[in-house]
Amino acid sequence: MPTAADNARACAQQTYTWDRLRGISQGILETSWQTFGLLVAIRVFEADESIKQYLPAAGGIGLILSPWFLAYFSRRKSPISNQLARNWLIMAAFIGAAAFAPNALLFIACVFMAQFTYSQGLPLMTHLYARNYAAAERGTRLSSTHLLAALGAICFGYIGGWFLDLSISNYMWLFLFAGFAAVMGAGFSQRIPSQSGLSLQTPRLRETLAVVWKDKLFFWMLVGWMLMGMGNLMMIPIRVEYLANPQFGINLSNSQIGILLVSVVMTFRLLSTRMWGILFDRINLITMRLLLNALFMLSIVVFFNTQNFWILALGCALLGLAFGGGGIMWALFVTKVAPEEKVAAYMSVHGFFTGIRAASAPFLGYALLNTHPSFAAWVALVLIGASTVIFLPMRQILKKRA
Repeated sequence: MPTAADNARACAQQTYTWDRLRGISQGILETSWQTFGLLVAIRVFEADESIKQYLPAAGGIGLILSPWFLAYFSRRKSPISNQLARNWLIMAAFIGAAAFAPNALLFIACVFMAQFTYSQGLPLMTHLYARNYAAAERGTRLSSTHLLAALGAICFGYIGGWFLDLSISNYMWLFLFAGFAAVMGAGFSQRIPSQSGLSLQTPRLRETLAVVWKDKLFFWMLVGWMLMGMGNLMMIPIRVEYLANPQFGINLSNSQIGILLVSVVMTFRLLSTRMWGILFDRINLITMRLLLNALFMLSIVVFFNTQNFWILALGCALLGLAFGGGGIMWALFVTKVAPEEKVAAYMSVHGFFTGIRAASAPFLGYALLNTHPSFAAWVALVLIGASTVIFLPMRQILKKRA
């Protein structure tokens, strides 16, 4: 007769299998809206800044509302994995509809809603990681999911960029393929073991948001994360503009942009993810946060002080290294701070504040772009530097809590 330990191992292995497959779909979708969505808005629809800046802000706006959606999910008796699968099917509908959008407004609206829907599932996944994986293995196991997500993004970014160079109208097939990937992601998500939504234990929105004021360490971590995130996220659309907009003197081809911002970034994210996952399980959380801050700053300095393709590639490689650990940190750091039964609540609050910066950072970035991308880079460096100062004294405090 299987013991509780046997059941726990079987649950972890089943989660590990299906979550890694879901990661491939995740990588394809993230590339479709983070790189190709903005590229199509610029080069197909010639969208002006008043609407195209909503694309990089979409995920953030979705995260702002994630505590409200979490409260809704927590009142549902259906398994959490079924609720995740429904989210993926809604994403598939929106990203597939983007392929047939007749104008910039409808295209951006469809891609926006796909990202918005994806954001609502993130606290649910963190809850499942906390429940289904042992504390000492979460980072290592999640690193494999992120590795496959990066592999999916690399392949899709390279092939997609080449396909767009053949004819820019081929973007329709790219978004239809991304919609198919989302349907597959729904099937993989549904196979992950889970309890009902009632296990989320976040029935009241007020109780969820109250953890910010009750937990001072969590509060100051959110402040540091806010500054770092603002500096980092504001540069994501600026990199595309820097490479694609002729007024900045580079004006690379679609395939070159795909190679730099997708293939190079994701290759180094892929190569480093396993290392970061092991480090997450073994070193102090704040030490890892400081290392990542330093890498993000170095990548900005290198990228925005050159027009040489190979030095741009070096900046992208450093960014990929930072993303390799940043994704694991973002998804799992609350598991080292929150009580296990409150992980989903802490994650939704973390997502709420991530949403604020992700929604506002692109607008700040585009406002600074009116001067020059290099000026925006300096502002980003100041924000990440201030974040580093805030995180420095937390190392010993977190060690005492652990």
